[in-house]
Amino acid sequence: IDEKWFDLTQKNNVYYLVPGEPTPYRTVHNKNSIGKVMFLTAVAKPRFAIVDGIKVCTFDGKIGTWAFVTETAAVRRSENRGKGTLELKSLKVNRDVMRDFMCNKVIPAILDKWPDEDAGRTIYIQQDNA
Repeated sequence: IDEKWFDLTQKNNVYYLVPGEPTPYRTVHNKNSIGKVMFLTAVAKPRFAIVDGIKVCTFDGKIGTWAFVTETAAVRRSENRGKGTLELKSLKVNRDVMRDFMCNKVIPAILDKWPDEDAGRTIYIQQDNA
């Protein structure tokens, strides 16, 4: 399991537009005020089997990716959006939030996607110390 920060938008975007298509509107006023969001990713060792002399991937090791965001209604209106419009806000990742993600998202995804040949074996969840 690993956490990684990403920017919500890039500082420089290149758009290829059809003639007459409007340029996409960017709500960030300054490149330094671009919001960041943290993702939690779970991966495992891939599993391979030999079928008819050919090495075949039986489990690719990809468990899932989850964003630490919540949809909240805007408290006040602005010139870009009205009051009550749903917008994404980053969560403050602390012990309770991480435990909630582990119990309600990561472990059910592991149980759902884990290969059947390893059903009786112990699963170890290793986190980095970020």
